[in-house]
Parts: sequence; C-alpha cells; structure tokens
Amino acid sequence: MAIASLGAGSGLLTSTVIDQLKAADTAAIITPITKKITLQQQKGNALSLLSSLLTTFKSSASALDNDVLYQQRSVSGTSSAVNVTADAGVSVQSFSISNTQMALNNVKESGAFSSTTANVSTGSGSMTLSVGSHTYNIDYTSATSLSNLKDSINNIAGSSVKASTLQVGANDYRLILTSAATGADQTITLADSTGGTLNSSLYASSKKIESQAFTASTDTIASGSGNLTVAMGTSNYVIPYGLTTTLAALCTSINTAAGSTIASIDSNNKLVLQSNVAGSSAALTLTDNSGNLDSKLTSYTAYNAMDEIQAARDSSFKFNGITLTRSSNEISDVIAGVKINLLQDSGSANISITQDTQAITDEMSTFVQNYNTLTSQLNDMTTSNQATGAVGIFNGDSSINSITREINQLITSINSKGASLAQFGIDLSQTGTMSFNSTAFNTKFNQDPSASETFLSGRTTVDTNGNSTTVNGLFTNMNTLLDRYTSSKGTISTLTTGFSTELKSLNDNKTRSQALLDARYAAMTARFVQYDSIMTKLTNQFSSLSQQISMAANGK
Repeated sequence: MAIASLGAGSGLLTSTVIDQLKAADTAAIITPITKKITLQQQKGNALSLLSSLLTTFKSSASALDNDVLYQQRSVSGTSSAVNVTADAGVSVQSFSISNTQMALNNVKESGAFSSTTANVSTGSGSMTLSVGSHTYNIDYTSATSLSNLKDSINNIAGSSVKASTLQVGANDYRLILTSAATGADQTITLADSTGGTLNSSLYASSKKIESQAFTASTDTIASGSGNLTVAMGTSNYVIPYGLTTTLAALCTSINTAAGSTIASIDSNNKLVLQSNVAGSSAALTLTDNSGNLDSKLTSYTAYNAMDEIQAARDSSFKFNGITLTRSSNEISDVIAGVKINLLQDSGSANISITQDTQAITDEMSTFVQNYNTLTSQLNDMTTSNQATGAVGIFNGDSSINSITREINQLITSINSKGASLAQFGIDLSQTGTMSFNSTAFNTKFNQDPSASETFLSGRTTVDTNGNSTTVNGLFTNMNTLLDRYTSSKGTISTLTTGFSTELKSLNDNKTRSQALLDARYAAMTARFVQYDSIMTKLTNQFSSLSQQISMAANGK
C-alpha cells in the first residue's frame, strides 16, 4: 500500500523510502546469492563442455588403443589381369602370380528353329539335363515350344544353368545354355528319354539327316541303277544302288562304306544318318549322283547339332612358380585371408601385402586435433590474464587444473625401451599446442610394425605353458587415465553432481531469503499504514481542538 505521508503530510515515511530500504536489503542479502547462482550455472555449463571434449578426446585414444586399427593391410602390385585383396590381420608378405588362365563357363547353342514358338517335339517325353553333380528332368509334350522349354529349364535347373533364346538370323532362333559356375566339371549334357521325340537339334552333338517315311524297310529305293554320295565331315562315301536295292540294304551299305554305324532306320521307316563328326559346321549331306533315287531320300530333313560355343574350363596360374588349378576365378584357399581374382588370360602380377598405416595416421591426426581443442578450453578455464583481468572459471580448482598436466605426462613419457610419441611425429610446442608429422610417423612405424603396435596399443603374449603376459601401450594407459575423468563415477561426474547440489541449495536459499524479505517489508508497510491512520486522526483531533481554543480565545 502506498503511503503518501505520515501524520498528515509530515513527510517522515513514504513509499519511496520503503522501496529504497527494500532495495538496500535486496542488494545486501539477495544479490550475493544471485551472483553465486550465476557462477554455479556457468561452472555447470563449463563442466558440460569439458565433459563433451574429454569424451571426444577419449574416443580418439580408444581408437588408437584398438588392435583392429593395426590389423589393416594394403595390397600393391595388382594388375589388369590379377586383383588381390587381403583381410585384416593377414601376415605381411609378397608373392608372384603368372601364366594365368581364366576358368570358363560351359556355353552351348542348339540347332536352328524357325521361331521361339516352334515346337521342340512331336510327342511327349523327358529331357535329361546334367551339369556338374546335378541332374534335372525337363518334361515336354508336342505342344512345348522353344520358349516354353527355355522357361522350364530356368524354373527347374536355374541354379545350375541359365537358358535363353537368341535370334541368329531370319527364321533362325537358338536355345543358349550357360552353366552358372565355372570349371571343367561344369560341362552341360542333354539327352532325350528312351523313345522320346525331342528335336535332336537340342541334344545331339553332331548333325543328323532324316528321310521321309517308307512303308517298310524292305521297300526299294530307286527306279534304276546309279550311286549316291554321303558327305560327312571331310569324308565322301560313294554308295552304289540298283532297282532291287532296299532301304535296309542301303543302310547297311552306308555303314560299311563309312566304317561305323552312322545310318539306321527308325520306327517310322525313315533312313536316319547321324554324323560321327561333332559340331554343326561339319558337313552331312546325301546327294543322288544318278537321279534315280526315291525322292523320299533326297527330300530329307537336316538337323543341326547342339554346338559347344565355349568349353568348360578350370582356371590355372603359377603361384611363386608352382602351377595351381581351381574351378573358379576367385581363389581364396591359397593363403588364409587373401582372395586372388583372375581377370585375364596370360597375365601376371607381383603382389606385396604390407601394413596399412593410413587409418592409423588418420586417427593420430584426429587425436591431435581433439587434444588441441581440449587443452585450449582447459587453459581458458583454469588460468588468469593479468593484462585483461580475465580469470578462468575453474582457476584454482586443483581437480580441473591437473587434467592437462596428467595428460601431458603420458604424452611426453618414454617407455622402458626408449620409445616415445615424439619419435612418431608428435610434438608439443612451448605454448602447449600439439602437431603431428605423418611422414615421421610412417618412417618410425614401418621400421618395426610389431614393436610400434606394442608401444602404441600394447600386446598380450602367451608362452608355451599357457601363461599370458600383457604389456600396456601408451594409448591403453591414456584410455585408463581419461576413464578416471569421464566414467559415471569419474571426476567430471562427481563435480557435476556437487555443482548441481550446490546450485539447488543456492536457489532454495534465494527463495527463502526473498520470501523473508518480502514478508518483512509487507509487515513494515502494514504497520506504518496503521501508524499513518492514527497520526491522521490525532492531527484531525488536534486541529478541531485548536479551532475550539481559538474560538474561545476570540470570544473572551
């Protein structure tokens, strides 16, 4: 409540005076607590930043303490003919590869069909497809087209053989079969079932001729005497015939002339000639030299063979002069953890597997950057500047001041064998800034990779009795040190808890003090309002009495 005056304008007490009194008490009681709260909040924020920087720095130390980092390998010497990769931890070594020969898939091409919808058989049966150790049965009917057969092969044997159709020319379509795997044992073979009617262009290895059907094998084949020529491969066989020559007799004469059974008569009384020369490019024809043969023989149907476009083949190569063969072009069983990929025939490569230090130098560079960021902040937090008057928020705090000192003690330490980070390109300037020379690091590391890894990351060895001995590396010790700061029970966590507790206490104290101060001045204001009212009444009474006295005096 505002107070205009005390005692009818006496001027002894006003609201301005009370406000001034309260402001003085606030400055003496509340303001110091507020400053402490602000400082405590600033320390909490600084601790949060410091915790983040220490955690980041520790992650760099952990990476450099990790054995996996030192197991990376670099492969040099690969060529367009040979590619080599090495798993982590593979022994450092060199070897040569030469006289490469690629492993090949088996590729076969059928004889010609007029279209992809052309039927592959005149009846029903089952085609047997074999590749490697796998055998598949592919059923067909008189309605099965070339395209249908392709789909059936892919559905049934697709894990071992890939089937496709290819248009070679006008009205010339072929079935192409490719083995899924490489190697000499991946040869594809096709065979028709007993009594089957599958078009021989799909399974025969050589050309075939079928005449038109005769009534019986005893039918005569000519209207007069003469001779015919059977051309097979590079050979020509001249066969005489006469008016009484039967189909069976002709079949016998052809086999006799050829010296092998190339002629037969099928169940439909057709003369069938099957060449014993592989491939569709080898000749197989029957020519009437005299013009007296029955047209059923000269109007024959020719079937091209299933050609082998690419023979299945194993890979081979010389490994350090020793010839090795494999079924694949990807070889991983010569050296454990090393994969050799053959890319070309007649290739060579001199391979060298070495320690890959790039990942290590990258981590070292990150470690240096994180160190400089951390120590720069620590310096700002813990030191004072006389020239500017700036004082670090943790100036005089021994638990924070010791962090940089303890880290630097490790960084500048020398182990029992005289090794130090300085030899690996790490340098600390007079101002405390760290730098890293990757060239110096690589030079030192590659002098003895095993000893370098032991110094940096440590090593555990087991003797013949099964007893293990562990030597801590510098970054193992660094990790342990930083864990003291960053763990859930570490220095930073303990300080953070303490500051949080103190901040809560200060806030509680400020709240209580403010409440007491507000209550005091509320009571003071209320009392003086009462006093003011009493004084006003007294003043009014005095004024009335004064008037009466004046009137009485004047009346006298």
